Amino acid sequence: MSEEQTPLVKPTATPAAPMPNLVAMKPANLAEAIILANTLAKSSLVPKEFGGNAANILVAIGLGAEVGLNPFQAVQSIMVVNGRPTMWGDAMLGLVRASGLLESFEESYDPKAQLATCVVKRRGCKPRTQTYGVGDATAAGLIGKPGPWQQYRSRMLSLRARGFALRDEFGDVLKGLISREEADDYPL
Repeated sequence: MSEEQTPLVKPTATPAAPMPNLVAMKPANLAEAIILANTLAKSSLVPKEFGGNAANILVAIGLGAEVGLNPFQAVQSIMVVNGRPTMWGDAMLGLVRASGLLESFEESYDPKAQLATCVVKRRGCKPRTQTYGVGDATAAGLIGKPGPWQQYRSRMLSLRARGFALRDEFGDVLKGLISREEADDYPL
């Protein structure tokens, strides 16, 4: 029987035996992770950068496990930008919230000053405040850049302030990952 004819998933549910909990499906060893990565690489439900690239999926699964993401969350949240693994800013916040170490989180944006502010407080620590404004983005050469900086400037400023605040205060949770939004702006 060829690979095309072999089902990738064998049904195990019967009326007497309910389907196992697939939400918690995690490979138990490298061999299972490779099988999962190969299966996901054939799926159209993975980000296009992972399509057909089982090796990158395997690395994302492993990196995701390091920070507490299940394989499916890892494939949706971790991206490679300029050869470096990164994480979407919303996923970074989700990990920090799930860690139980975040006491408070507040983001604000002043449209007149074009200044984003993020204040995070880790349990047992003083609050940390990070700002990122249009002046910072201009100095970094981002304001004239086509794409999200033109279309969603306030969001990009907010994500930059958030990424800096979370990385500064929760480096142990994020294990050195930077936000994809930030990495997209680095030169090749």
